[in-house]
Amino acid sequence: MKAIEKLYAAIAQQFPDERITTKQAADAVGLTRGVTSSYLSKLEKQGKLLKTGSRPVYWQIKREKSAFDELIGFHGSLKNDINHAIEAIVYPDHGLPILIIGAHGTGKLSLARSVYREAIHRGIFTKESVFETIDCGKYKNKFNTLQRQIQETAGQVQKTGFLYIKNLQVLHSEKQHELFMFANQQEKTNIRFIFSATTELSDNNCTDFNCAVVQIKLSSLNERPLNERIAFVGLFLQRQADKIGKNILISPHSLIKFAKITNVVSISDLNNRIQLMCAAAYAKTPNVNQLIINKANENSICITPNQHLLETKITSLVTSALQLGPTVNNLLRDLLESLLAGETITEQNFLVLKVLNQVDTTVSESLLKELAQTVRQVSKEAITHQYGIVFQNDDNFWRYVALAFTFANLCSDNLPVADSTHKFQAQIKKRYPRSHYLFKQLLIKMAPKNIQSAYYYLPFFVLMVQCSEKLESVHYNAILLTHGEHTASSIQQVVNTLCGNYFFEAFDMPIDVSISRINEYVRNYLIDQGSSTKENIILFDMGSLREMFREIKKVSDQELLVVNNVTTAMALDIGLRIQRNEIFQSIAEASQKYSSTTDAQYYEGLSNRKNIIVSCMSGVGLSEELKKLIEETLSPSLEVIALDYKHLHALLKNNDRQFFSNTQLILTTTDVSGDMGMDIINIYNIFDKSVSLKLETILLQIGENQKSSNLLIERLLRFLSIEGIRGRLQILNPDVVIQESQDIVSHYENFYNVKFEPRLKLNLYMHLSLMIERMLVSTTVSENTFQEADLTPRKKDFISLSSGIFQHVEQKFNIKVQDYEIELLYQLLKDFIFTDE
Repeated sequence: MKAIEKLYAAIAQQFPDERITTKQAADAVGLTRGVTSSYLSKLEKQGKLLKTGSRPVYWQIKREKSAFDELIGFHGSLKNDINHAIEAIVYPDHGLPILIIGAHGTGKLSLARSVYREAIHRGIFTKESVFETIDCGKYKNKFNTLQRQIQETAGQVQKTGFLYIKNLQVLHSEKQHELFMFANQQEKTNIRFIFSATTELSDNNCTDFNCAVVQIKLSSLNERPLNERIAFVGLFLQRQADKIGKNILISPHSLIKFAKITNVVSISDLNNRIQLMCAAAYAKTPNVNQLIINKANENSICITPNQHLLETKITSLVTSALQLGPTVNNLLRDLLESLLAGETITEQNFLVLKVLNQVDTTVSESLLKELAQTVRQVSKEAITHQYGIVFQNDDNFWRYVALAFTFANLCSDNLPVADSTHKFQAQIKKRYPRSHYLFKQLLIKMAPKNIQSAYYYLPFFVLMVQCSEKLESVHYNAILLTHGEHTASSIQQVVNTLCGNYFFEAFDMPIDVSISRINEYVRNYLIDQGSSTKENIILFDMGSLREMFREIKKVSDQELLVVNNVTTAMALDIGLRIQRNEIFQSIAEASQKYSSTTDAQYYEGLSNRKNIIVSCMSGVGLSEELKKLIEETLSPSLEVIALDYKHLHALLKNNDRQFFSNTQLILTTTDVSGDMGMDIINIYNIFDKSVSLKLETILLQIGENQKSSNLLIERLLRFLSIEGIRGRLQILNPDVVIQESQDIVSHYENFYNVKFEPRLKLNLYMHLSLMIERMLVSTTVSENTFQEADLTPRKKDFISLSSGIFQHVEQKFNIKVQDYEIELLYQLLKDFIFTDE
């Protein structure tokens, strides 16, 4: 796609109904201002953009005009009504009947004529098509006559167009239903039907399966938005200017005053009032070339004859009357300065309320009350229900929230997108990330198309002022991730509601969701939370703990706690700890104790503490004893981790040095290969002076003192001696078992014609003695672990030899030496008995 096409696509997607500056267009696609200006001019010449203004120049997507564009409110209060009307016009094959309900003077006839013109515009009818009116009021007690006239008109083959049947409310309910039925049965004629009534009809008449009717309800003038009422005043003043051929001057104050007259409920009444006002002013100065309404001033608006009051003219009139541009620009500037200065939300709330009181954008108390109820309900659904934030139950508070949304809508309808939009919203998000996030959830439900509009974030300072401090006091980003439709959100609702604050966000995920998709959920949420330094807590239901930790850690470098097998009780406990403002380490450690089926990880690698690994080939039991010995000797700040030999081998094979970043030393009972730059010491080698000195140096380097280092070496030497073996055995007679172990070692030496060093013999005596006792108390029988493909001739010989050597021991102690034990012994001896292997 070419750059100019990308620019047009970006404007169409981000600003479909808004006027924007060249700078805003450039920012949308990341081009320079000069290049963007050139592209915009080309798009205007191609007829794709509309250019208005001079300093600054505004650009807008140029769309095809419709017959409804001349109606005041076509993209405001009538927007949904017009959409319904279009649906009725285009529905195949014959459209649908339309019922327009509204009090006298609400514009029913104007809307009906626009429907007729739009059908012509779309090529459904030609310009020769008719628009005929029948007044039911003339046939109140003559329904048969009315019915006959309607049937005759609809049945004329040569006629095409619309039959407008008004004042339907005077007919009995059954008669109304008959007319609707008749209208729905005229698929073979060229006449379509528009009905109108001043009061609502029985729902049964319009919802019958056989007589579908598109209903449109028009509001009275007092219930229309203020900008639309201002537009009506301007329209009627324009008509008078055209009629008398003079300019009409009117101050913004006077224009707004007329727009807010409460005892004028119909559009025609407003027209009459303005005509009488102009007549009175004309009578006073018939020979002056301009008509002055009340008193003129430097801000007076001039309406000249023979100018069509199209959308751009109406917009200009509204913004001039309300001084909307300067007012909202000053407000956005003051709010941005307040945010940058670090002032509280109370100060920003004051700035917004001050403007709301000055401009007084109230449409009408009844309409404002209705909007307040809507905002109240949506806030409950979008914020209170899931996030536990309860707003005050004060009617005046909700009135001001509704007033702020009305003002936002007024600005959005009549002003271009503010240049400060991005910076303004970025500062709100930076100062109040959690409050901003919740407010956005409200906008998604209330005004999804306006989420990027700066004007729609003005109500933020009214709605969130009472709860923002509580929301921003939370120092964690906590997320619930579970499979299923409502599991996570149900837990979220319970915890947030009981805690009375927004602690958890929840994501209900499909059963087959991938780890990358989960990662996307988390990434998008954390981005929404802004660039805060909050720690992250993730609770999920199933899956690999380590993989989840690793993937989510890629999203944020902040502290991370991941806990699996989430339950409501677990989430509530963490929520209460967050509420008490416990430190991350405390919450992380508590999460490791929830249940035997729950695992938690809150650090990268094997451990987040400085540690020593102990791993004995003779089993984790011996490792645990060594661990206890070391813990009793060295400082408690050093963690000692006991690992099974196979587990250690797998960790070394499958991880890098980063995984062992906090590991200071590995102590084993057999040589372990590793090139990660870690010190790995075979514990039996400390009988060599050089190795014991090396161990002493390592201990001193990691912070242990000389006394504890020497004491540990002494205890290890004693632990590994024959006496140490005696102390390890719990059941069998040490003298008997050690003698059997010595005999076994002698058999291996004799068969392979080798002489084992003393420290290897000690290792073997320890290993074999503990193995015999372990076999004696064990009830587990393992399957054959030897794979034929992996058996070399030498290993086969070793297994065969070992079977014979252990036969005496097996008979004496009534045990069976398992393949796993033979495998361990082979790994321990192979480098000493096969010097070339």
